[in-house]
Amino acid sequence: MQTLVPTYKDLILIGGGHSHALVLKMWAMKPLPGVRLTLISPQVLTPYSGMLPGLIAGHYALEETHIDLSRLCRYANARFIQASVTGIDLSNKEITFTDRSPLGFDLLSINSGISPDLRIPGAADFAIPVKPIAEFYPRWLSIKNDLCRQGILANHKEPYRIAIVGGGAAGVELILAMHFSLSTDTTINRALQFCLVQQGEGLPENYPTRLQRKVGELFSRLDIDVIANTRVEAVSANTLKGENNKTLHFDCLFWCTNASAAAWLKETDLALDEQGFISVNQYLQSASHDFVFAAGDIAQQENFPRPRAGVFAVRQGPVLFDNLRKALLKQSLTEFHPQKTFLSLLACGEQYALACKPGGLMPSFSGHWVWRLKDHIDRRFMAMFRDLAMAEEADAMRAVPDVISGEKQAGSSAVMRCGGCGAKVGASVLSRVMERLAPVEHKGVVLGLKSPDDASAIEIPTGDILVQSVDVFRALLDDPYVLGQISAEHALSDLFAMNARPHSALAIATLPYGSEAIVERDLLQIMSGAVAVLNENNCALIGGHTSEGAELSLGFSVNGTCKTEQLLQKSQVKVGHQLILTQPLGTGTLFAAHAQLAAKGEWISQAITGMQLSNRQAGEIFYQHKAGACTDITGFGLLGHLLEMLKPAGHGASIRLNQLPVLDGALDCFAQGISSSLQPQNSHSQRAIDDFRAWQAHPLYPVLFDPQTSGGLLASVGEDQVEGCLQALHRAGYKQACTIGQVEASQVAPGTVLLK
Repeated sequence: MQTLVPTYKDLILIGGGHSHALVLKMWAMKPLPGVRLTLISPQVLTPYSGMLPGLIAGHYALEETHIDLSRLCRYANARFIQASVTGIDLSNKEITFTDRSPLGFDLLSINSGISPDLRIPGAADFAIPVKPIAEFYPRWLSIKNDLCRQGILANHKEPYRIAIVGGGAAGVELILAMHFSLSTDTTINRALQFCLVQQGEGLPENYPTRLQRKVGELFSRLDIDVIANTRVEAVSANTLKGENNKTLHFDCLFWCTNASAAAWLKETDLALDEQGFISVNQYLQSASHDFVFAAGDIAQQENFPRPRAGVFAVRQGPVLFDNLRKALLKQSLTEFHPQKTFLSLLACGEQYALACKPGGLMPSFSGHWVWRLKDHIDRRFMAMFRDLAMAEEADAMRAVPDVISGEKQAGSSAVMRCGGCGAKVGASVLSRVMERLAPVEHKGVVLGLKSPDDASAIEIPTGDILVQSVDVFRALLDDPYVLGQISAEHALSDLFAMNARPHSALAIATLPYGSEAIVERDLLQIMSGAVAVLNENNCALIGGHTSEGAELSLGFSVNGTCKTEQLLQKSQVKVGHQLILTQPLGTGTLFAAHAQLAAKGEWISQAITGMQLSNRQAGEIFYQHKAGACTDITGFGLLGHLLEMLKPAGHGASIRLNQLPVLDGALDCFAQGISSSLQPQNSHSQRAIDDFRAWQAHPLYPVLFDPQTSGGLLASVGEDQVEGCLQALHRAGYKQACTIGQVEASQVAPGTVLLK
């Protein structure tokens, strides 16, 4: 992400709820120069609640009912951080996590959703909560698949008993959707029983009597049992216990009761209501902290109690967006006036729905036309987040209002920033960041971070050789902590490919233009991520260099040690050896597609997970299994690095193209004609392929030239070692490690590759 406009303020959104999705969409159309927007969410996909019953019933596919937050953030030029928040330090304005460094902010908004209340004894152990949907939906599919298999394998005399606790609209829609999904599946032969347990009476509770009567008739027709006026007191394996010794036996129990807020909110100083939800004023602003806003189910507006429904979150979105901008600009805020009632559309399993206004005088309606109305409304809402196209870049040279920066700095414009040593990050920033890091200390470091000398000094153990490498690249993702992790893994891979032990590292970082506070936050994030990886590998951070620039970049000069006789070299391939690749390919095309809004967020998330996988164990395993040669697959792509192995040895190789492991989505991206900007240069190596023109139409052919970031290792292993080597790799976590070909005697010229 390039920026010639310095960043002065960090606006952080916690949670990918409906309100924040609208804020992101509106921010894309009306950004605020000098402000950096960041979304934090544990999931890449966030569900649209209105379509979830249709998803369970089978009327929609998963992608139709979920907003791709990674893609939406890319559209809005916002950072996306996939992580779970565990707390907020309001005094220091930092968001905390369990597995990464705190993230600083200037303005905060919370729209993180809620979860069913599982405080009933046994509920957390034996019930399946409906929220978060990201965890519920896979469990639902697993139950349905099990029932399908049971119908094929055996006949069960006893019916399968499904129970739902919760008499609200969500519980009613859920049990009707489940009933429709299972009863219309012809592969399920087992008898089914459905039961809903509610604390009150009338379904849904607190709805008009006329609509409740229609729901009751529907439940009766579908033979769905209802146990009303029952407070659940405990849950055990397959048994629900209620008041007055009432019991209900079940095979599967779903929990859809009144929701609760995240427990960590109670550890903050935020003003909360009696149920633990964030108290906000008429501006959706925290009642206790004016730099915190909240919307959706997690918030409760003072003096305007309303039921928790997605319609309110949707209506809050535009007002929240407006007030976040105004708060940054120090302008008067806009009041949010929640509607007294709303049109409720209840899905009834099949493509049939009921409509009414709870608490209002409007009569209820029902029919297939109501379903079509609901379907139209829902699809129109989701289309806002599906039909995205990259907007033309705004003039990056426009002036940044002083009110955004909050500080009048001479020459604060990026175009007036100095070059040379004047572009270095200030000493005070470096000092504060280093104090918060905890790099390992290596006994071989004579002069390092704790020394004020002009250079570091290291001592090499007697009998070892020094192995060195350097890697630097521009940021390809917006999460600076994860970027730090991947950068360190990428640099260390050169050592692991040679069976060297990491010793020490020097950092090379470029930080985007910004205020001192912003630069310090960025440096803390990237270096915390990097140090976490370096420490895992007993690699001491001993120094480095920082500077300012138009975009974030990070790299490392790494040092390692190895006994001469234990060193693995890429040129020592042997004829007959099998070629083993440890990780799938495709990061180049995936991130090129991500930049064009053409990649699914889940594809990018899976690619990042693979890029964070260390090659350390793979290098050790290859050495233990007597690998002849080894290299890591990075910028030159698979074929380019394979040729670096073959040409010095004077050998050729055969590659089984269909056996190449590929990341999810990579082939889709290539099919769209999307590839990395380095792909054309890498493709020059196709001349080494015998009869390459015959293979150019093959869908996997472009994968040969795709540049990898923090890719896997490629090694040549003797036939007698291959099976044991692969088993060891799989046990170590390289699940897709496989043989892709073998080293051949060159029949034409050194480095000739045959495709099969």
